[in-house]
Amino acid sequence: MPRPKSYDREEALTKACNAFWQHGFQALGIRELERRTGVNQFAIRSEFGGKEGFFLKALQYYCDAAITTEMAPMKEGGIQEVIGFLNGLVTPGSMTSSEFGCLVVNTGIENARIQSPRLEAAVQAYWATLEDHFRTALENEQNAQGSGLNFNATELAQALIAAVMGVHARNRTQGSQVAGTALIKVLTTSLSSLVPE
Repeated sequence: MPRPKSYDREEALTKACNAFWQHGFQALGIRELERRTGVNQFAIRSEFGGKEGFFLKALQYYCDAAITTEMAPMKEGGIQEVIGFLNGLVTPGSMTSSEFGCLVVNTGIENARIQSPRLEAAVQAYWATLEDHFRTALENEQNAQGSGLNFNATELAQALIAAVMGVHARNRTQGSQVAGTALIKVLTTSLSSLVPE
């Protein structure tokens, strides 16, 4: 008969997410991860597939939260919803603003050295999803405004991805939720100028 779990799975994923977000994947040892999450080494192996498996599940938990809350309005919205998402990156209290930057950005940078195909796939899937949300919102705006909006939604969505990465990197290196504010102001002003008054 299997032993009952001594931890709450969602709580453990939240704690793991925060620990990896702050310290990264490689720097966080199993014993420290065990201490921070309340999940013992046996469960990390058997329930989550080891440290990398635990990390991937925490990363997916992080991504799912951002997709279903912060990104979701862009699917039915337009440029104002893109602006709202961008402003959230430098708004204290927003789930996408942190002095630790972004777990996905941090993972991508760290994985340039680690070279884990599974980490790379998870990172690329997140950026593809965000790019799709940006592009959809921009196309929604073009459809709503008619032929007056002359920009390439795909290229602009790709540029916004690079900008989002930069904002998170700035927040992380400065240890501040608002360090990327200047870039966000440039982006939101430029996006606002695309819409006729």
